[in-house]
Amino acid sequence: MVRIPRFLRPIAIGITLALTACGGGAEPEGGGETATAPAASVRVAQAAIQPIESFVYAQGTARATRREFLSFQQAGRVTYLRPGLEVGDFVRQGQLLARVEPARAQSEFAQAEAGLAGARTELSVAQATLAEAQAQLELARATFERFAILLEQNSASQQEYDEAEAQLEQARAAVRRAEAQVAANRAQLGSARAQVDAAQVTVSDTRIVAPISGQVARLNIERGRYFAPDLVQAGDESSALSSVPIVVIDTSAFEITVDIPSFSSGSVSVGDEALIRSNEGMAGGPGGTGAARRSDGASAVNVPPSGDTEFVIRGRVTAVSPSLDPLSRTFQVKIRTTSGARELRDGEFVSLWIGGSDPQEALSIPVEAIRYTNNRPFAFVYNRETKKVERRQLELGQGGSDLRAVTSGVRRGEWVVTAGNGRIDDGDVVRVIGRSGQAARRKANSQ
Repeated sequence: MVRIPRFLRPIAIGITLALTACGGGAEPEGGGETATAPAASVRVAQAAIQPIESFVYAQGTARATRREFLSFQQAGRVTYLRPGLEVGDFVRQGQLLARVEPARAQSEFAQAEAGLAGARTELSVAQATLAEAQAQLELARATFERFAILLEQNSASQQEYDEAEAQLEQARAAVRRAEAQVAANRAQLGSARAQVDAAQVTVSDTRIVAPISGQVARLNIERGRYFAPDLVQAGDESSALSSVPIVVIDTSAFEITVDIPSFSSGSVSVGDEALIRSNEGMAGGPGGTGAARRSDGASAVNVPPSGDTEFVIRGRVTAVSPSLDPLSRTFQVKIRTTSGARELRDGEFVSLWIGGSDPQEALSIPVEAIRYTNNRPFAFVYNRETKKVERRQLELGQGGSDLRAVTSGVRRGEWVVTAGNGRIDDGDVVRVIGRSGQAARRKANSQ
Protein backbone atom coordinates (compact mmCIF):
# COMPACT_ATOMS: atom_id res chain seq x y z
CA MET A 1 0.00 0.00 0.00
CA VAL A 2 1.36 3.37 -1.08
CA ARG A 3 1.32 6.00 1.64
CA ILE A 4 0.54 9.53 0.39
CA PRO A 5 2.34 12.31 2.18
CA ARG A 6 0.06 14.50 4.31
CA PHE A 7 0.68 17.63 2.24
CA LEU A 8 -0.42 15.77 -1.01
CA ARG A 9 -3.66 14.31 0.34
CA PRO A 10 -5.93 17.32 -0.62
CA ILE A 11 -4.59 17.08 -4.19
CA ALA A 12 -5.33 13.35 -4.35
CA ILE A 13 -8.93 13.85 -3.09
CA GLY A 14 -9.53 16.52 -5.76
CA ILE A 15 -8.27 14.20 -8.51
CA THR A 16 -10.55 11.42 -7.28
CA LEU A 17 -13.66 13.68 -7.34
CA ALA A 18 -12.81 14.88 -10.84
CA LEU A 19 -12.54 11.34 -12.14
CA THR A 20 -15.88 10.45 -10.53
CA ALA A 21 -17.61 13.42 -12.19
CA CYS A 22 -16.25 12.36 -15.58
CA GLY A 23 -17.79 8.92 -15.22
CA GLY A 24 -14.74 7.21 -13.98
CA GLY A 25 -16.78 5.50 -11.23
CA ALA A 26 -18.22 2.03 -11.31
CA GLU A 27 -20.79 1.19 -13.99
CA PRO A 28 -24.48 0.83 -12.75
CA GLU A 29 -26.03 -2.56 -13.02
CA GLY A 30 -27.97 -3.33 -16.15
CA GLY A 31 -25.47 -2.32 -18.81
CA GLY A 32 -24.93 1.26 -17.66
CA GLU A 33 -28.61 2.39 -17.71
CA THR A 34 -29.89 4.40 -14.73
CA ALA A 35 -32.56 2.49 -12.68
CA THR A 36 -36.01 4.22 -12.56
CA ALA A 37 -39.12 3.53 -10.44
CA PRO A 38 -41.99 1.75 -12.27
CA ALA A 39 -44.88 3.96 -13.45
CA ALA A 40 -47.97 3.97 -11.21
CA SER A 41 -51.11 2.33 -12.59
CA VAL A 42 -54.15 4.61 -12.74
CA ARG A 43 -57.62 4.84 -14.16
CA VAL A 44 -58.79 7.97 -15.94
CA ALA A 45 -62.06 9.57 -17.01
CA GLN A 46 -62.79 12.35 -19.46
CA ALA A 47 -64.21 15.72 -18.46
CA ALA A 48 -67.48 16.15 -20.35
CA ILE A 49 -70.75 18.06 -20.42
CA GLN A 50 -73.18 15.92 -18.46
CA PRO A 51 -76.43 16.36 -16.51
CA ILE A 52 -75.89 16.83 -12.75
CA GLU A 53 -78.55 16.60 -10.09
CA SER A 54 -77.97 19.00 -7.22
CA PHE A 55 -78.47 18.18 -3.55
CA VAL A 56 -79.13 20.28 -0.46
CA TYR A 57 -77.10 19.10 2.54
CA ALA A 58 -78.24 19.31 6.16
CA GLN A 59 -77.69 17.71 9.54
CA GLY A 60 -80.19 16.98 12.26
CA THR A 61 -81.36 14.61 14.95
CA ALA A 62 -83.61 11.66 14.18
CA ARG A 63 -86.65 11.39 16.44
CA ALA A 64 -89.18 8.59 16.50
CA THR A 65 -92.42 9.98 15.10
CA ARG A 66 -94.27 8.45 18.05
CA ARG A 67 -92.53 8.75 21.41
CA GLU A 68 -94.25 8.79 24.79
CA PHE A 69 -92.82 10.08 28.08
CA LEU A 70 -94.76 8.15 30.74
CA SER A 71 -95.00 9.15 34.40
CA PHE A 72 -97.15 8.65 37.50
CA GLN A 73 -99.37 11.54 38.61
CA GLN A 74 -99.42 10.30 42.21
CA ALA A 75 -96.50 9.96 44.58
CA GLY A 76 -95.78 6.65 46.23
CA ARG A 77 -93.69 3.53 46.37
CA VAL A 78 -93.46 1.47 43.19
CA THR A 79 -95.33 -1.71 44.07
CA TYR A 80 -95.52 -3.23 40.58
CA LEU A 81 -93.17 -3.31 37.61
CA ARG A 82 -93.91 -5.60 34.71
CA PRO A 83 -91.83 -8.75 35.33
CA GLY A 84 -88.63 -8.79 33.29
CA LEU A 85 -89.18 -5.33 31.83
CA GLU A 86 -85.89 -3.97 30.45
CA VAL A 87 -84.75 -1.24 28.09
CA GLY A 88 -85.27 -2.38 24.51
CA ASP A 89 -88.22 -4.66 25.32
CA PHE A 90 -91.29 -4.47 23.10
CA VAL A 91 -94.58 -3.58 24.79
CA ARG A 92 -98.14 -3.61 23.51
CA GLN A 93 -100.63 -0.78 23.58
CA GLY A 94 -102.78 -0.98 26.73
CA GLN A 95 -100.29 -3.13 28.64
CA LEU A 96 -99.81 -2.29 32.34
CA LEU A 97 -96.15 -1.46 32.87
CA ALA A 98 -95.91 -0.11 36.44
CA ARG A 99 -97.97 0.95 39.45
CA VAL A 100 -97.43 2.86 42.70
CA GLU A 101 -99.30 2.18 45.99
CA PRO A 102 -102.78 1.69 44.56
CA ALA A 103 -104.50 0.41 47.76
CA ARG A 104 -106.14 3.69 48.78
CA ALA A 105 -107.08 4.59 45.23
CA GLN A 106 -108.53 1.14 44.66
CA SER A 107 -110.57 1.43 47.87
CA GLU A 108 -111.98 4.79 46.82
CA PHE A 109 -112.75 3.37 43.40
CA ALA A 110 -114.53 0.38 44.94
CA GLN A 111 -116.60 2.67 47.16
CA ALA A 112 -117.52 4.81 44.19
CA GLU A 113 -118.58 1.74 42.23
CA ALA A 114 -120.68 0.53 45.19
CA GLY A 115 -122.35 3.94 45.35
CA LEU A 116 -123.03 3.74 41.64
CA ALA A 117 -124.58 0.29 42.03
CA GLY A 118 -126.79 1.57 44.89
CA ALA A 119 -127.89 4.56 42.83
CA ARG A 120 -128.83 2.27 39.98
CA THR A 121 -130.88 0.09 42.34
CA GLU A 122 -132.71 3.07 43.83
CA LEU A 123 -133.46 4.37 40.35
CA SER A 124 -134.89 1.00 39.37
CA VAL A 125 -137.14 1.01 42.46
CA ALA A 126 -138.27 4.56 41.71
CA GLN A 127 -139.02 3.67 38.11
CA ALA A 128 -141.07 0.66 39.28
CA THR A 129 -143.00 2.87 41.72
CA LEU A 130 -143.67 5.35 38.92
CA ALA A 131 -144.95 2.58 36.68
CA GLU A 132 -147.31 1.39 39.45
CA ALA A 133 -148.53 4.96 40.11
CA GLN A 134 -149.22 5.44 36.42
CA ALA A 135 -151.23 2.22 36.35
CA GLN A 136 -153.24 3.39 39.40
CA LEU A 137 -153.81 6.72 37.65
CA GLU A 138 -155.23 5.00 34.58
CA LEU A 139 -157.54 2.93 36.77
CA ALA A 140 -158.70 5.99 38.74
CA ARG A 141 -159.30 7.90 35.50
CA ALA A 142 -161.41 5.08 34.07
CA THR A 143 -163.40 4.78 37.32
CA PHE A 144 -164.05 8.52 37.40
CA GLU A 145 -165.21 8.59 33.79
CA ARG A 146 -167.60 5.67 34.46
CA PHE A 147 -169.15 7.37 37.49
CA ALA A 148 -169.51 10.58 35.51
CA ILE A 149 -171.61 8.72 32.92
CA LEU A 150 -173.62 6.92 35.62
CA LEU A 151 -174.28 10.24 37.38
CA GLU A 152 -175.72 11.69 34.18
CA GLN A 153 -177.96 8.62 33.88
CA ASN A 154 -178.99 8.92 37.56
CA SER A 155 -177.47 5.45 38.10
CA ALA A 156 -174.87 6.67 40.64
CA SER A 157 -174.94 9.06 43.53
CA GLN A 158 -173.08 12.34 43.80
CA GLN A 159 -171.05 10.89 46.68
CA GLU A 160 -169.78 8.03 44.55
CA TYR A 161 -168.85 10.49 41.85
CA ASP A 162 -166.98 12.70 44.32
CA GLU A 163 -165.09 9.71 45.76
CA ALA A 164 -164.02 8.66 42.25
CA GLU A 165 -162.81 12.19 41.54
CA ALA A 166 -160.83 12.27 44.79
CA GLN A 167 -159.19 8.94 43.97
CA LEU A 168 -158.21 10.33 40.55
CA GLU A 169 -156.49 13.32 42.13
CA GLN A 170 -154.67 11.06 44.60
CA ALA A 171 -153.46 8.90 41.71
CA ARG A 172 -152.24 11.97 39.84
CA ALA A 173 -150.35 13.17 42.93
CA ALA A 174 -148.77 9.71 43.36
CA VAL A 175 -147.54 9.83 39.76
CA ARG A 176 -146.02 13.27 40.31
CA ARG A 177 -144.22 12.05 43.46
CA ALA A 178 -142.94 8.97 41.63
CA GLU A 179 -141.69 11.10 38.73
CA ALA A 180 -139.87 13.40 41.14
CA GLN A 181 -138.28 10.43 42.85
CA VAL A 182 -137.12 9.03 39.52
CA ALA A 183 -135.57 12.40 38.63
CA ALA A 184 -133.81 12.53 42.00
CA ASN A 185 -132.49 8.99 41.58
CA ARG A 186 -131.22 9.81 38.11
CA ALA A 187 -129.34 12.81 39.49
CA GLN A 188 -127.94 10.58 42.22
CA LEU A 189 -126.87 8.08 39.56
CA GLY A 190 -125.07 10.84 37.63
CA SER A 191 -123.26 11.91 40.80
CA ALA A 192 -122.25 8.31 41.48
CA ARG A 193 -120.90 7.99 37.95
CA ALA A 194 -118.88 11.18 38.40
CA GLN A 195 -117.42 9.77 41.62
CA VAL A 196 -116.49 6.57 39.80
CA ASP A 197 -114.83 8.58 37.02
CA ALA A 198 -112.89 10.62 39.57
CA ALA A 199 -111.84 7.46 41.38
CA GLN A 200 -110.83 5.94 38.05
CA VAL A 201 -108.66 8.97 37.31
CA THR A 202 -107.02 8.57 40.71
CA VAL A 203 -106.36 4.91 39.94
CA SER A 204 -104.98 5.86 36.50
CA ASP A 205 -102.65 8.38 38.14
CA THR A 206 -101.05 5.50 40.05
CA ARG A 207 -100.50 3.38 36.92
CA ILE A 208 -98.44 3.52 33.76
CA VAL A 209 -100.11 1.87 30.79
CA ALA A 210 -98.44 1.75 27.37
CA PRO A 211 -100.33 4.21 25.11
CA ILE A 212 -98.66 2.81 21.98
CA SER A 213 -96.98 -0.37 20.88
CA GLY A 214 -93.22 0.06 20.71
CA GLN A 215 -89.92 -0.36 22.51
CA VAL A 216 -88.88 0.79 25.96
CA ALA A 217 -86.26 3.49 25.37
CA ARG A 218 -85.76 4.57 29.00
CA LEU A 219 -86.52 2.86 32.32
CA ASN A 220 -85.73 5.02 35.35
CA ILE A 221 -87.72 3.28 38.11
CA GLU A 222 -87.29 0.16 40.22
CA ARG A 223 -89.77 -1.83 42.22
CA GLY A 224 -89.78 -0.81 45.87
CA ARG A 225 -88.35 2.67 45.29
CA TYR A 226 -90.29 5.84 46.06
CA PHE A 227 -91.42 8.11 43.25
CA ALA A 228 -92.82 11.64 43.28
CA PRO A 229 -94.00 13.58 40.21
CA ASP A 230 -91.80 16.55 41.11
CA LEU A 231 -88.73 14.36 40.58
CA VAL A 232 -89.31 14.59 36.82
CA GLN A 233 -87.16 17.35 35.30
CA ALA A 234 -88.96 18.58 32.20
CA GLY A 235 -86.78 21.63 31.58
CA ASP A 236 -84.93 20.00 28.68
CA GLU A 237 -85.05 16.72 26.82
CA SER A 238 -81.85 15.30 28.28
CA SER A 239 -83.08 15.85 31.84
CA ALA A 240 -86.50 14.42 31.04
CA LEU A 241 -84.98 11.29 29.51
CA SER A 242 -83.00 10.64 32.67
CA SER A 243 -85.82 11.34 35.14
CA VAL A 244 -89.13 10.30 33.59
CA PRO A 245 -90.11 6.77 34.74
CA ILE A 246 -90.58 5.16 31.30
CA VAL A 247 -90.14 6.27 27.68
CA VAL A 248 -91.72 4.19 24.91
CA ILE A 249 -90.98 4.83 21.23
CA ASP A 250 -92.28 3.45 17.97
CA THR A 251 -89.21 2.67 15.86
CA SER A 252 -91.10 2.04 12.62
CA ALA A 253 -90.69 5.65 11.44
CA PHE A 254 -88.46 8.61 12.29
CA GLU A 255 -88.69 12.32 11.67
CA ILE A 256 -85.74 14.64 11.19
CA THR A 257 -86.06 18.40 11.57
CA VAL A 258 -83.31 20.44 9.91
CA ASP A 259 -82.59 24.13 9.28
CA ILE A 260 -81.84 25.00 5.66
CA PRO A 261 -80.08 28.25 4.62
CA SER A 262 -82.32 30.84 3.02
CA PHE A 263 -80.44 30.70 -0.30
CA SER A 264 -81.67 27.10 -0.73
CA SER A 265 -85.33 27.98 -0.22
CA GLY A 266 -86.14 27.41 -3.89
CA SER A 267 -84.42 24.01 -3.95
CA VAL A 268 -86.53 22.15 -1.38
CA SER A 269 -90.22 21.32 -1.58
CA VAL A 270 -92.65 18.86 -0.04
CA GLY A 271 -92.26 15.43 -1.59
CA ASP A 272 -88.53 15.69 -2.36
CA GLU A 273 -86.57 12.52 -1.65
CA ALA A 274 -83.77 12.56 0.93
CA LEU A 275 -80.74 10.31 1.36
CA ILE A 276 -79.95 9.79 5.03
CA ARG A 277 -76.75 8.61 6.68
CA SER A 278 -75.98 8.07 10.34
CA ASN A 279 -73.06 10.06 11.76
CA GLU A 280 -72.73 8.08 14.98
CA GLY A 281 -69.51 6.14 15.35
CA MET A 282 -67.93 7.60 12.20
CA ALA A 283 -64.44 9.08 12.15
CA GLY A 284 -64.11 12.79 11.77
CA GLY A 285 -66.96 13.65 14.09
CA PRO A 286 -70.30 15.05 12.92
CA GLY A 287 -70.62 14.82 9.19
CA GLY A 288 -68.86 11.46 8.95
CA THR A 289 -65.85 10.50 6.93
CA GLY A 290 -67.67 10.97 3.64
CA ALA A 291 -68.43 14.64 4.22
CA ALA A 292 -65.08 15.42 5.87
CA ARG A 293 -63.07 13.74 3.16
CA ARG A 294 -64.35 16.06 0.44
CA SER A 295 -65.25 19.19 2.40
CA ASP A 296 -64.39 22.39 0.56
CA GLY A 297 -66.69 24.81 2.30
CA ALA A 298 -70.34 25.46 1.55
CA SER A 299 -70.51 23.64 -1.78
CA ALA A 300 -68.83 20.32 -0.98
CA VAL A 301 -71.51 19.20 1.42
CA ASN A 302 -73.99 19.25 -1.46
CA VAL A 303 -72.42 16.01 -2.64
CA PRO A 304 -73.39 12.66 -1.07
CA PRO A 305 -70.43 10.48 0.03
CA SER A 306 -68.60 9.09 -2.99
CA GLY A 307 -69.10 5.44 -3.75
CA ASP A 308 -72.38 5.23 -1.82
CA THR A 309 -74.67 4.38 -4.70
CA GLU A 310 -77.22 2.82 -2.36
CA PHE A 311 -78.49 4.51 0.79
CA VAL A 312 -80.31 2.11 3.09
CA ILE A 313 -82.05 4.96 4.92
CA ARG A 314 -84.24 7.15 2.78
CA GLY A 315 -86.88 9.72 3.49
CA ARG A 316 -89.20 12.29 2.01
CA VAL A 317 -89.80 15.96 2.82
CA THR A 318 -93.16 16.28 4.60
CA ALA A 319 -93.15 19.96 5.61
CA VAL A 320 -91.35 23.16 4.62
CA SER A 321 -91.72 26.27 6.77
CA PRO A 322 -92.82 29.37 4.82
CA SER A 323 -90.97 31.71 7.19
CA LEU A 324 -87.30 32.38 7.95
CA ASP A 325 -85.70 32.57 11.35
CA PRO A 326 -84.76 36.26 11.70
CA LEU A 327 -81.49 35.47 13.48
CA SER A 328 -80.09 32.44 11.64
CA ARG A 329 -81.73 33.25 8.28
CA THR A 330 -82.75 29.62 7.91
CA PHE A 331 -86.06 27.89 7.36
CA GLN A 332 -87.22 24.64 8.94
CA VAL A 333 -87.75 21.44 6.95
CA LYS A 334 -89.11 18.12 8.22
CA ILE A 335 -88.21 14.77 6.68
CA ARG A 336 -90.02 11.50 7.41
CA THR A 337 -88.23 8.18 6.78
CA THR A 338 -89.63 5.94 4.06
CA SER A 339 -87.18 3.04 4.34
CA GLY A 340 -84.38 1.86 6.60
CA ALA A 341 -85.91 3.25 9.81
CA ARG A 342 -84.72 0.18 11.71
CA GLU A 343 -81.14 1.34 11.09
CA LEU A 344 -81.71 4.49 13.18
CA ARG A 345 -81.87 5.14 16.90
CA ASP A 346 -83.97 7.76 18.61
CA GLY A 347 -81.83 10.86 19.17
CA GLU A 348 -79.20 9.85 16.60
CA PHE A 349 -77.33 12.58 14.72
CA VAL A 350 -77.58 12.16 10.95
CA SER A 351 -76.50 13.80 7.71
CA LEU A 352 -78.93 13.98 4.83
CA TRP A 353 -78.98 15.09 1.24
CA ILE A 354 -82.25 16.38 -0.17
CA GLY A 355 -82.74 16.02 -3.90
CA GLY A 356 -82.83 19.54 -5.31
CA SER A 357 -83.61 21.03 -8.71
CA ASP A 358 -83.86 19.15 -12.02
CA PRO A 359 -80.56 17.91 -13.50
CA GLN A 360 -78.59 20.62 -15.33
CA GLU A 361 -75.94 20.25 -18.03
CA ALA A 362 -72.45 21.24 -16.87
CA LEU A 363 -68.78 20.38 -17.44
CA SER A 364 -68.19 17.70 -14.85
CA ILE A 365 -65.79 15.05 -13.66
CA PRO A 366 -66.30 12.01 -11.39
CA VAL A 367 -66.15 12.79 -7.68
CA GLU A 368 -63.44 10.12 -7.34
CA ALA A 369 -61.09 12.38 -9.30
CA ILE A 370 -61.30 15.19 -6.75
CA ARG A 371 -58.82 15.33 -3.90
CA TYR A 372 -58.24 17.94 -1.20
CA THR A 373 -55.35 19.65 0.51
CA ASN A 374 -56.25 22.07 3.29
CA ASN A 375 -59.83 21.85 2.06
CA ARG A 376 -58.80 23.06 -1.39
CA PRO A 377 -59.87 20.74 -4.24
CA PHE A 378 -57.49 19.59 -6.95
CA ALA A 379 -57.22 16.85 -9.57
CA PHE A 380 -54.49 15.16 -11.60
CA VAL A 381 -54.88 15.73 -15.36
CA TYR A 382 -53.34 13.05 -17.58
CA ASN A 383 -51.38 14.01 -20.72
CA ARG A 384 -51.73 11.22 -23.28
CA GLU A 385 -48.60 12.30 -25.17
CA THR A 386 -46.14 12.63 -22.30
CA LYS A 387 -47.83 9.97 -20.12
CA LYS A 388 -47.41 12.38 -17.22
CA VAL A 389 -49.94 13.89 -14.83
CA GLU A 390 -50.35 17.54 -13.91
CA ARG A 391 -51.80 18.65 -10.61
CA ARG A 392 -54.39 21.41 -11.04
CA GLN A 393 -56.40 23.42 -8.55
CA LEU A 394 -60.15 23.28 -9.16
CA GLU A 395 -63.15 25.49 -8.68
CA LEU A 396 -66.23 23.35 -8.21
CA GLY A 397 -69.90 23.90 -8.95
CA GLN A 398 -72.98 21.89 -8.06
CA GLY A 399 -72.59 18.22 -7.37
CA GLY A 400 -74.48 14.97 -7.59
CA SER A 401 -73.89 11.54 -6.16
CA ASP A 402 -71.37 10.56 -8.88
CA LEU A 403 -70.38 13.74 -10.71
CA ARG A 404 -69.22 17.22 -9.77
CA ALA A 405 -69.36 20.32 -11.93
CA VAL A 406 -66.03 22.06 -12.56
CA THR A 407 -65.99 25.78 -13.30
CA SER A 408 -62.21 26.06 -13.72
CA GLY A 409 -59.07 23.91 -13.62
CA VAL A 410 -60.09 21.29 -16.19
CA ARG A 411 -61.15 21.71 -19.83
CA ARG A 412 -63.67 19.66 -21.75
CA GLY A 413 -62.12 16.52 -23.22
CA GLU A 414 -59.18 16.36 -20.81
CA TRP A 415 -58.56 13.20 -18.82
CA VAL A 416 -58.48 13.17 -15.02
CA VAL A 417 -57.19 10.40 -12.78
CA THR A 418 -60.03 8.67 -10.88
CA ALA A 419 -58.20 5.71 -9.32
CA GLY A 420 -54.62 5.56 -8.09
CA ASN A 421 -54.50 9.32 -7.53
CA GLY A 422 -53.45 8.79 -3.93
CA ARG A 423 -50.09 7.32 -5.00
CA ILE A 424 -48.94 9.94 -7.53
CA ASP A 425 -47.67 13.51 -7.54
CA ASP A 426 -47.33 16.38 -9.99
CA GLY A 427 -45.20 15.40 -13.02
CA ASP A 428 -45.24 11.65 -12.39
CA VAL A 429 -45.28 9.23 -15.32
CA VAL A 430 -48.28 6.89 -15.06
CA ARG A 431 -49.64 3.84 -16.82
CA VAL A 432 -53.37 3.94 -17.69
CA ILE A 433 -55.08 0.62 -17.05
CA GLY A 434 -58.66 1.72 -17.60
CA ARG A 435 -60.88 4.53 -18.83
CA SER A 436 -64.40 5.63 -18.00
CA GLY A 437 -66.76 8.34 -19.16
CA GLN A 438 -68.27 9.29 -22.49
CA ALA A 439 -65.14 8.63 -24.53
CA ALA A 440 -64.78 5.12 -23.14
CA ARG A 441 -68.44 4.42 -23.92
CA ARG A 442 -68.04 5.69 -27.46
CA LYS A 443 -65.01 3.45 -27.93
CA ALA A 444 -66.90 0.44 -26.60
CA ASN A 445 -69.87 1.17 -28.89
CA SER A 446 -67.63 1.44 -31.95
CA GLN A 447 -66.07 -1.96 -31.38
